[in-house]
Amino acid sequence: MRRGQAVAAAGMLALVLAPQVVSQFRPGLHAWLIDHWALTWDLAWREPWRIVLSSLVQPRPGLVGTEWLFALAVVPAFAVLWPARLMPLGFWGADAAGTWPTLLGLRVAAEWSNHAARLLGDPDAGSSAGLFGLALMAAWRLPRTPAAGVVAGIVIFAAGRLAIFHRVFDIEHALALGTVTLLLWLTQGPPGRARARAAETAP
Repeated sequence: MRRGQAVAAAGMLALVLAPQVVSQFRPGLHAWLIDHWALTWDLAWREPWRIVLSSLVQPRPGLVGTEWLFALAVVPAFAVLWPARLMPLGFWGADAAGTWPTLLGLRVAAEWSNHAARLLGDPDAGSSAGLFGLALMAAWRLPRTPAAGVVAGIVIFAAGRLAIFHRVFDIEHALALGTVTLLLWLTQGPPGRARARAAETAP
């Protein structure tokens, strides 16, 4: 990994993991982060900075499940396979692709569904949709055969979670992956093609 790639990876990991690490030792801080960083439909228009910050605070305090391990694997892989300048675009773009259609759907459904209204009022937070987007982008740049396998694994995993649990953040993951997949297919071709094309044209 070159220096620029290492710096980009370290910066993104610091943004994603620092709130988790700090709240692991100071759980009381998490409530403040949710109050000031997490996103709801109404707060997005009054405090637009939450659109960016909401993906850096997790739904619960501390190191959340395996998400921190996921970040440690995905972020360096992305930094090696894609230009560093695309990392924030990939992360926050995937997060937006998952979050905004979900919030809009809940906002519409809340007009006749009390359950949707309750879900709409819950603060939205978490970096998983953004990390799924980075993971898919990194997998797309692998050699053709492993690229197809890893991409399929990511999609099947997210689809399985949605089918079994159908929670709000599972919907966000599916929407993020669907959007990123479409954009990558349109701009890069099938998984592995960009890597194969680069190998074919190399001297």
